Amino acid sequence: MTAEFALDDFPTGLVVTTLEDREILFANQYFYQVSQQEPQSGARIGLVFTAASKIVIESFVMPMLLHQGYCAEIQLTLETKAAEPVPVLVNARIVEGERKLIYWVISTAQQRDSLYQELVNLRNDLEQRAEKLEVLSQTDELTGLLNRRAFVSRATTLIKQGLRHKMSYSFFMIDIDNFKQINDQHGHDVGDNVLHQVGQWLASNSRANDILARIGGEEFAIITLNQSHESPIQFAERVLTLLRAEKIQGIEVTVSVGLAVSAKASFEQLYKGADILLYEAKHQGRNRLVWRDIDGE
Repeated sequence: MTAEFALDDFPTGLVVTTLEDREILFANQYFYQVSQQEPQSGARIGLVFTAASKIVIESFVMPMLLHQGYCAEIQLTLETKAAEPVPVLVNARIVEGERKLIYWVISTAQQRDSLYQELVNLRNDLEQRAEKLEVLSQTDELTGLLNRRAFVSRATTLIKQGLRHKMSYSFFMIDIDNFKQINDQHGHDVGDNVLHQVGQWLASNSRANDILARIGGEEFAIITLNQSHESPIQFAERVLTLLRAEKIQGIEVTVSVGLAVSAKASFEQLYKGADILLYEAKHQGRNRLVWRDIDGE
Protein backbone atom coordinates (compact mmCIF):
# COMPACT_ATOMS: atom_id res chain seq x y z
CA MET A 1 0.00 0.00 0.00
CA THR A 2 2.84 2.42 0.89
CA ALA A 3 4.46 2.01 -2.51
CA GLU A 4 1.38 3.55 -4.14
CA PHE A 5 2.24 6.96 -2.70
CA ALA A 6 4.96 9.13 -4.27
CA LEU A 7 7.05 10.85 -1.58
CA ASP A 8 8.05 13.53 -4.10
CA ASP A 9 4.42 14.70 -4.11
CA PHE A 10 4.48 15.60 -0.42
CA PRO A 11 4.44 19.43 0.03
CA THR A 12 7.28 19.26 2.51
CA GLY A 13 10.90 18.16 2.52
CA LEU A 14 11.46 14.56 3.62
CA VAL A 15 15.06 13.58 4.35
CA VAL A 16 16.69 10.53 5.91
CA THR A 17 20.29 10.76 7.15
CA THR A 18 22.70 8.68 9.14
CA LEU A 19 23.02 9.60 12.79
CA GLU A 20 26.80 9.72 12.93
CA ASP A 21 27.67 12.16 10.15
CA ARG A 22 24.18 13.11 8.83
CA GLU A 23 24.90 11.78 5.36
CA ILE A 24 21.81 12.05 3.17
CA LEU A 25 20.52 8.56 2.32
CA PHE A 26 17.23 9.77 0.88
CA ALA A 27 15.57 13.11 0.12
CA ASN A 28 12.42 13.78 -1.84
CA GLN A 29 12.19 16.20 -4.76
CA TYR A 30 10.58 18.94 -2.66
CA PHE A 31 13.68 19.15 -0.47
CA TYR A 32 15.95 19.59 -3.48
CA GLN A 33 13.63 22.22 -5.00
CA VAL A 34 13.55 24.29 -1.83
CA SER A 35 17.27 24.00 -1.09
CA GLN A 36 18.17 24.44 -4.76
CA GLN A 37 20.58 21.51 -4.50
CA GLU A 38 21.23 18.54 -6.73
CA PRO A 39 21.32 14.99 -5.38
CA GLN A 40 24.94 14.07 -4.65
CA SER A 41 26.43 10.89 -3.31
CA GLY A 42 27.81 11.36 0.20
CA ALA A 43 26.23 14.82 0.66
CA ARG A 44 25.53 15.84 4.25
CA ILE A 45 22.42 17.68 5.33
CA GLY A 46 24.37 20.32 7.24
CA LEU A 47 25.84 21.69 4.00
CA VAL A 48 22.48 23.12 2.88
CA PHE A 49 22.11 25.33 5.96
CA THR A 50 23.60 28.73 6.73
CA ALA A 51 26.57 29.03 9.08
CA ALA A 52 24.33 30.23 11.92
CA SER A 53 21.93 27.31 11.40
CA LYS A 54 24.82 24.83 11.42
CA ILE A 55 25.76 26.11 14.86
CA VAL A 56 22.16 25.61 16.04
CA ILE A 57 22.16 22.06 14.68
CA GLU A 58 25.40 21.13 16.43
CA SER A 59 24.75 22.94 19.71
CA PHE A 60 21.01 22.36 20.11
CA VAL A 61 19.35 20.02 17.63
CA MET A 62 21.80 17.11 17.88
CA PRO A 63 22.08 17.18 21.70
CA MET A 64 18.28 17.18 21.93
CA LEU A 65 17.99 14.30 19.47
CA LEU A 66 20.55 12.27 21.40
CA HIS A 67 18.89 13.07 24.71
CA GLN A 68 15.18 12.58 23.93
CA GLY A 69 15.13 11.14 20.43
CA TYR A 70 13.30 13.97 18.70
CA CYS A 71 13.39 17.73 18.15
CA ALA A 72 10.34 19.75 17.09
CA GLU A 73 9.70 23.09 15.38
CA ILE A 74 13.21 24.48 15.12
CA GLN A 75 13.57 27.58 12.95
CA LEU A 76 16.59 27.28 10.64
CA THR A 77 17.68 28.83 7.35
CA LEU A 78 18.64 27.15 4.10
CA GLU A 79 21.65 28.53 2.21
CA THR A 80 20.37 28.57 -1.38
CA LYS A 81 21.92 29.66 -4.66
CA ALA A 82 19.41 32.50 -4.80
CA ALA A 83 20.12 35.88 -3.22
CA GLU A 84 17.78 35.36 -0.28
CA PRO A 85 18.18 32.45 2.19
CA VAL A 86 15.01 30.45 2.84
CA PRO A 87 13.62 30.22 6.41
CA VAL A 88 12.43 26.71 7.23
CA LEU A 89 10.82 24.87 10.10
CA VAL A 90 12.54 21.61 11.01
CA ASN A 91 11.30 18.54 12.87
CA ALA A 92 13.61 15.57 13.39
CA ARG A 93 13.43 12.15 15.01
CA ILE A 94 15.86 9.28 15.55
CA VAL A 95 14.54 6.00 14.16
CA GLU A 96 16.22 2.80 15.28
CA GLY A 97 16.55 -0.23 13.06
CA GLU A 98 19.58 -2.05 11.74
CA ARG A 99 21.27 1.31 12.18
CA LYS A 100 20.21 4.54 13.82
CA LEU A 101 18.88 7.08 11.32
CA ILE A 102 17.50 10.59 11.56
CA TYR A 103 14.21 11.36 9.80
CA TRP A 104 13.93 15.06 8.94
CA VAL A 105 10.83 17.00 7.94
CA ILE A 106 11.70 20.41 6.51
CA SER A 107 8.99 22.88 5.52
CA THR A 108 9.37 26.46 4.34
CA ALA A 109 8.41 29.13 6.87
CA GLN A 110 8.27 32.12 4.50
CA GLN A 111 4.50 32.43 4.67
CA ARG A 112 4.54 31.91 8.43
CA ASP A 113 7.21 34.59 8.82
CA SER A 114 5.22 36.92 6.58
CA LEU A 115 2.05 36.32 8.60
CA TYR A 116 3.98 36.78 11.82
CA GLN A 117 5.37 40.09 10.57
CA GLU A 118 1.87 41.17 9.58
CA LEU A 119 0.70 40.33 13.10
CA VAL A 120 3.62 42.29 14.57
CA ASN A 121 2.79 45.27 12.34
CA LEU A 122 -0.89 45.00 13.25
CA ARG A 123 -0.07 44.83 16.97
CA ASN A 124 2.21 47.89 16.67
CA ASP A 125 -0.48 49.76 14.77
CA LEU A 126 -3.11 48.89 17.39
CA GLU A 127 -0.77 49.97 20.19
CA GLN A 128 -0.14 53.30 18.46
CA ARG A 129 -3.87 53.80 17.91
CA ALA A 130 -4.54 52.95 21.56
CA GLU A 131 -1.91 55.46 22.68
CA LYS A 132 -3.46 58.15 20.46
CA LEU A 133 -6.93 57.36 21.77
CA GLU A 134 -5.61 57.52 25.34
CA VAL A 135 -4.10 60.95 24.63
CA LEU A 136 -7.32 62.13 22.99
CA SER A 137 -9.38 60.87 25.92
CA GLN A 138 -7.29 63.04 28.26
CA THR A 139 -7.01 66.16 26.08
CA ASP A 140 -9.20 69.21 25.72
CA GLU A 141 -9.71 69.52 21.98
CA LEU A 142 -9.79 73.33 21.85
CA THR A 143 -6.72 74.17 23.93
CA GLY A 144 -4.66 70.98 23.75
CA LEU A 145 -4.42 70.97 27.56
CA LEU A 146 -5.54 68.19 29.87
CA ASN A 147 -9.29 67.85 30.23
CA ARG A 148 -11.17 67.71 33.53
CA ARG A 149 -11.13 63.91 33.77
CA ALA A 150 -7.35 63.67 33.31
CA PHE A 151 -6.78 66.62 35.64
CA VAL A 152 -8.74 65.04 38.50
CA SER A 153 -6.80 61.78 38.12
CA ARG A 154 -3.36 63.39 38.03
CA ALA A 155 -4.18 65.94 40.74
CA THR A 156 -5.31 63.17 43.08
CA THR A 157 -2.02 61.35 42.51
CA LEU A 158 -0.02 64.53 43.15
CA ILE A 159 -1.85 65.19 46.42
CA LYS A 160 -1.04 61.67 47.61
CA GLN A 161 2.59 62.34 46.76
CA GLY A 162 2.51 65.59 48.74
CA LEU A 163 0.97 63.90 51.76
CA ARG A 164 3.52 61.09 51.61
CA HIS A 165 6.47 63.49 51.53
CA LYS A 166 4.89 66.04 53.91
CA MET A 167 4.88 68.77 51.26
CA SER A 168 2.29 71.50 50.79
CA TYR A 169 0.48 71.93 47.49
CA SER A 170 -1.41 74.68 45.72
CA PHE A 171 -4.59 74.71 43.66
CA PHE A 172 -5.15 77.62 41.25
CA MET A 173 -8.63 78.20 39.83
CA ILE A 174 -8.34 80.61 36.88
CA ASP A 175 -11.36 82.14 35.13
CA ILE A 176 -11.38 84.49 32.12
CA ASP A 177 -13.15 87.72 33.08
CA ASN A 178 -16.30 88.77 31.18
CA PHE A 179 -15.98 85.88 28.75
CA LYS A 180 -19.69 85.89 27.89
CA GLN A 181 -19.36 89.50 26.72
CA ILE A 182 -16.43 88.51 24.48
CA ASN A 183 -18.57 85.83 22.86
CA ASP A 184 -21.59 88.11 22.53
CA GLN A 185 -19.68 91.10 21.12
CA HIS A 186 -17.08 89.38 18.94
CA GLY A 187 -18.51 85.95 18.16
CA HIS A 188 -17.73 82.43 19.30
CA ASP A 189 -14.80 82.06 16.90
CA VAL A 190 -13.02 84.90 18.68
CA GLY A 191 -14.06 83.44 22.02
CA ASP A 192 -12.53 80.10 21.05
CA ASN A 193 -9.33 81.87 20.03
CA VAL A 194 -9.21 83.63 23.40
CA LEU A 195 -9.56 80.29 25.19
CA HIS A 196 -6.82 78.77 23.05
CA GLN A 197 -4.41 81.70 23.54
CA VAL A 198 -4.96 81.88 27.30
CA GLY A 199 -4.34 78.12 27.50
CA GLN A 200 -1.09 78.53 25.56
CA TRP A 201 0.08 81.42 27.76
CA LEU A 202 -0.60 79.39 30.88
CA ALA A 203 1.22 76.37 29.43
CA SER A 204 4.27 78.39 28.35
CA ASN A 205 4.55 80.08 31.75
CA SER A 206 3.82 77.10 33.99
CA ARG A 207 6.54 75.46 36.09
CA ALA A 208 7.95 71.99 35.47
CA ASN A 209 5.83 70.25 38.13
CA ASP A 210 2.56 72.09 37.39
CA ILE A 211 -0.47 70.10 36.25
CA LEU A 212 -2.53 72.38 34.01
CA ALA A 213 -5.97 71.75 32.51
CA ARG A 214 -9.03 73.38 31.06
CA ILE A 215 -11.73 72.08 33.37
CA GLY A 216 -14.75 73.60 31.68
CA GLY A 217 -16.05 76.68 29.86
CA GLU A 218 -13.63 79.53 30.47
CA GLU A 219 -12.13 77.92 33.59
CA PHE A 220 -8.59 76.61 33.90
CA ALA A 221 -6.94 74.90 36.86
CA ILE A 222 -3.38 74.30 38.00
CA ILE A 223 -2.22 72.12 40.86
CA THR A 224 1.40 71.89 41.94
CA LEU A 225 3.65 70.83 44.79
CA ASN A 226 5.23 73.82 46.53
CA GLN A 227 8.83 72.94 45.79
CA SER A 228 9.73 75.73 43.37
CA HIS A 229 11.86 78.72 44.35
CA GLU A 230 8.91 80.82 43.22
CA SER A 231 6.05 80.89 45.72
CA PRO A 232 2.54 80.09 44.42
CA ILE A 233 1.51 83.68 45.15
CA GLN A 234 4.40 85.05 43.09
CA PHE A 235 3.53 82.67 40.27
CA ALA A 236 -0.13 83.76 40.25
CA GLU A 237 0.82 87.44 40.30
CA ARG A 238 3.25 86.87 37.43
CA VAL A 239 0.55 85.19 35.35
CA LEU A 240 -1.85 88.05 36.02
CA THR A 241 0.78 90.60 34.99
CA LEU A 242 1.61 88.75 31.78
CA LEU A 243 -2.01 88.43 30.73
CA ARG A 244 -2.70 92.11 31.44
CA ALA A 245 0.07 93.03 29.04
CA GLU A 246 -1.36 90.96 26.17
CA LYS A 247 -4.21 91.50 23.73
CA ILE A 248 -5.98 88.86 21.68
CA GLN A 249 -7.28 90.19 18.35
CA GLY A 250 -7.25 93.65 19.92
CA ILE A 251 -9.22 92.53 22.97
CA GLU A 252 -7.86 93.14 26.46
CA VAL A 253 -8.21 89.86 28.32
CA THR A 254 -7.86 89.49 32.07
CA VAL A 255 -8.38 86.61 34.48
CA SER A 256 -9.36 86.17 38.11
CA VAL A 257 -7.52 83.65 40.25
CA GLY A 258 -8.54 81.76 43.37
CA LEU A 259 -5.59 80.07 45.07
CA ALA A 260 -5.97 77.47 47.83
CA VAL A 261 -2.83 76.28 49.63
CA SER A 262 -2.77 73.22 51.88
CA ALA A 263 -0.64 70.43 53.27
CA LYS A 264 -3.47 68.07 54.23
CA ALA A 265 -6.62 68.83 52.22
CA SER A 266 -8.18 66.34 49.80
CA PHE A 267 -8.74 67.15 46.15
CA GLU A 268 -12.40 67.94 46.80
CA GLN A 269 -11.50 70.30 49.66
CA LEU A 270 -8.88 72.06 47.57
CA TYR A 271 -11.26 72.41 44.64
CA LYS A 272 -14.01 73.82 46.81
CA GLY A 273 -11.60 76.19 48.56
CA ALA A 274 -10.13 77.52 45.29
CA ASP A 275 -13.63 77.92 43.81
CA ILE A 276 -14.77 80.01 46.80
CA LEU A 277 -11.65 82.18 46.54
CA LEU A 278 -12.23 82.65 42.81
CA TYR A 279 -15.74 83.85 43.55
CA GLU A 280 -14.30 86.35 46.04
CA ALA A 281 -11.86 87.60 43.37
CA LYS A 282 -14.78 88.12 40.97
CA HIS A 283 -16.82 89.85 43.68
CA GLN A 284 -13.93 92.21 44.48
CA GLY A 285 -13.79 93.46 40.89
CA ARG A 286 -12.07 90.74 38.83
CA ASN A 287 -8.55 90.84 37.36
CA ARG A 288 -7.00 89.88 40.67
CA LEU A 289 -5.78 87.09 42.95
CA VAL A 290 -7.40 85.99 46.19
CA TRP A 291 -5.54 83.28 48.08
CA ARG A 292 -5.70 81.49 51.42
CA ASP A 293 -4.04 78.68 53.33
CA ILE A 294 -7.17 76.62 53.87
CA ASP A 295 -5.59 74.46 56.58
CA GLY A 296 -6.16 77.35 58.99
CA GLU A 297 -9.89 77.46 58.35
